Amino acid sequence: MENTEEKTLQELTKEIDVELGVPSYPQNGVVGGVSRKPFRIHDFDTPKDKEMAVFTHAKKLSEYIFVITEKSPAKLRWNIVSRLLNCSVDIIENLYTANYMRGEDRIAWQKKAMISLNLLDFYTETAKTKQAISVRQMTIIVKQITEVRKLLTGWVKATKSKL
Repeated sequence: MENTEEKTLQELTKEIDVELGVPSYPQNGVVGGVSRKPFRIHDFDTPKDKEMAVFTHAKKLSEYIFVITEKSPAKLRWNIVSRLLNCSVDIIENLYTANYMRGEDRIAWQKKAMISLNLLDFYTETAKTKQAISVRQMTIIVKQITEVRKLLTGWVKATKSKL
């Protein structure tokens, strides 16, 4: 008897929600009988313009470096910090140039982007040593560099297979 009452109560609740315009959420997030909207980080969604992932990750890396270096010590801003910033921008420039080239020229620009990534890794370590950035910031940059490196390596392999 209670089972049928629960069903009718649920059906009645659904009808009221529909009439009031309350959105219904999937039951995978049910906690204590309360349905929640699933948690989602929109920053990691694929972009609307379908840009390659290597570009997106390189841009996020560069943006992060610009944000964290704003508060670097003034005495380091004109040497190691400026090299960090310039190198992060060079990576993006090399990737875009490689995207517009074909054949061996593309591979050459992809190699330049890889060299810039390696230099950025070195500058990051040096900036941490000189205390321009914190250990946590260095860890985040290194993780992002690793991700961009993986994506770039995959792009190079795909380019070489087409030759």
